[in-house]
Amino acid sequence: MKLDWLNTFLDVSETHNFNRTAERLRITQSTVSSRIRALEDELDMQLFIRGRGGASLTPEGKKFLKYANNIRISWNQALKDMKSSHDFNGKIYISTQMSIWEQLANEWLIGIRQALPNIAIHVEADYSKNMVDELLAGHLDIAVLYAPDYEPSFEIEHLFDESFVMLATEPMHISKVNRDNYVFVGLTDYFKERHSELLPHLQPAALTMGLSIMSLEYLKKNGGAAYVSRRHTRRMIENQELYIVEDAPVITQPVFVTYLSKNRHNLVINEVLKVLHNIMGSM
Repeated sequence: MKLDWLNTFLDVSETHNFNRTAERLRITQSTVSSRIRALEDELDMQLFIRGRGGASLTPEGKKFLKYANNIRISWNQALKDMKSSHDFNGKIYISTQMSIWEQLANEWLIGIRQALPNIAIHVEADYSKNMVDELLAGHLDIAVLYAPDYEPSFEIEHLFDESFVMLATEPMHISKVNRDNYVFVGLTDYFKERHSELLPHLQPAALTMGLSIMSLEYLKKNGGAAYVSRRHTRRMIENQELYIVEDAPVITQPVFVTYLSKNRHNLVINEVLKVLHNIMGSM
């Protein structure tokens, strides 16, 4: 299959008109027809129904459309990556849990740039499940996350334990926290288990969320209490924007760094991990 066929198919799917696509792509109408015909022959299916009103996608064409879009996105991303890495000796893809990215971003990236000035870096913040999938697919080199999958192909190292404290918008004792004024943030299965052991009466809260940042925004506007990273909210606590709930237990969540076992001897990855461990040692 040629990219010209794919691009022509995608354009016709937008214009619903072979002549209009010919104008947009600056080719002849017969070239549009031949490309679509070639693609249909390659796939052994009809992609468009031609009529006086234009060209409409067949059920098979609609099904192929999402694959065509994904192929073009992947191709464009490959071109972008190759061009952006042209002046570098390589590129590394790293990602961290959304909740802890702010804690690591600047120091880690600055350290990597200093240690590996000729390596291009792409960074993301994501959820554990997505990062695991990206690692397995080979789209990610290093992930810092709460909940790694213990895959045989993974190297997993414990980095540190993140402390989560129950915060409220006003001074409060744990006895005053109930299902109605409490927001349960279910970060991971591990966190949920610890929470269930320590505070079983608050587990079935009226409002649950999957991200600490979301709960902070809610608390600011509506009041109440929720577990949030102590490190992330240190300034808010010092400024008395939020208060640590008296006698509420601290819940710790382990944080891990994960990468593929086949890359354990990769010099670039080892250097990036070294920078990360040095930052952890100084925290």
